[in-house]
Amino acid sequence: MPKFHAGLEGCAAVAALVVMFLCIAVQVFFRYALDHALEWPEEVARYAFICAVFLGASLAAQEGRHLEISVCKYSFGPRVQFALTIVSAAFTLLFCAVMTVWGAQMVLFVAQSDQVAASMSMPMYVLYLAVPLGMTCMFLRTVKHTMAALRGLRGRNAGNTAGKFDKKDVMTEMSNSW
Repeated sequence: MPKFHAGLEGCAAVAALVVMFLCIAVQVFFRYALDHALEWPEEVARYAFICAVFLGASLAAQEGRHLEISVCKYSFGPRVQFALTIVSAAFTLLFCAVMTVWGAQMVLFVAQSDQVAASMSMPMYVLYLAVPLGMTCMFLRTVKHTMAALRGLRGRNAGNTAGKFDKKDVMTEMSNSW
């Protein structure tokens, strides 16, 4: 994915979090300071959070920051590590593909039913677009990382020592990330 798309996606995720924060702050102020709760901030914050989650999942995939059980992966040799990486990527790709298809079907169903958000009078299908868009981006990024892993394997088989690791370094990196 071009850097422009990643930057746009990152800005959209941050904007969603800012909108969520501001809506919650407005609601708290109106509810507790003015003793008058508004209808719309909770709904806007909820949808902003959903957008931030799906866009953030894609950004986490870009940086390789999704959760994994590293102890299992790094307890074995390079061949098993590579196999576990490929199996993990295959499951991630399957999940993203299923979520993209189901998300697109959900968007089409909601668009056909003419549903609108209760307090915002906004078409619900616009809000539901975060699911297939985020999962599609995550799918593409996972493909990119899987291809890089496959190229790395080919480079090591050609005599390149890049990608080799020391178990002590891996354990240190794991403990630092906790």
